[in-house]
Amino acid sequence: MSEQRSSTGPTTAGAHDGALAELVGLAGYVELRTFGLLAAHAVGAPDLAGAQQLARVAGRVLRRQEELLAVGTAQGADELSLMEPFRHVLDPFDERTPASSWWEGLLKGVVGHGVAGDLCRLLARGLPAQDAAAVGAAIGVTDAEREHDDAATVLVRSAAQADAVLASRLALWGRRVVGESLTLAQTLLAQRPALAGLAREAARRFHQPGEAGVDVTAWVLSELTAEHTRRMDRMGLAA
Repeated sequence: MSEQRSSTGPTTAGAHDGALAELVGLAGYVELRTFGLLAAHAVGAPDLAGAQQLARVAGRVLRRQEELLAVGTAQGADELSLMEPFRHVLDPFDERTPASSWWEGLLKGVVGHGVAGDLCRLLARGLPAQDAAAVGAAIGVTDAEREHDDAATVLVRSAAQADAVLASRLALWGRRVVGESLTLAQTLLAQRPALAGLAREAARRFHQPGEAGVDVTAWVLSELTAEHTRRMDRMGLAA
């Protein structure tokens, strides 16, 4: 993968440009879906304070999505064309994880969309430095930076602390959702060579030079699982 960008214009022929477009498209679509979920749950929130908090977070997600897509459009791409290949990527996940309550739906968003966002941040490590910085500035470097004041996390944690039965149910639901989320991540790496290339490069940079025998997919899933455990801890739920 080339680390150099042509100085003759904003677009460059090369594998890393295709990978950048794929990653921006995937991440942009995930953010769009996250916005939709938060906005929908704001309507049905248990109280007005929760509704307002979720609405504010949804607004921030949409602004972040616009910043992210701007990274792709700066290279001459159309924002809708960037996201179009991923328009149905979450459909199998949604079909396998039908939420039976408002709380399950909210946790599904925090966990499922959280894992997808973690994957995008991890893959961004495989981009050339300039692109990695641009994508990282748009979607955040770590999950903690993204969720430390996330109203959805706060709402789930408060509800879990107040109701041990709900906490137990949500912990079980979270395990189901993360399993399906990790399956989706694995499928994306298997079906999208450009994204798989970013994963390989990210793994190469993470491990010591010359270290052999790294199972890239296993490494990605391990990283995502670790982030998920930290996310569940922030919500007061057993991973």
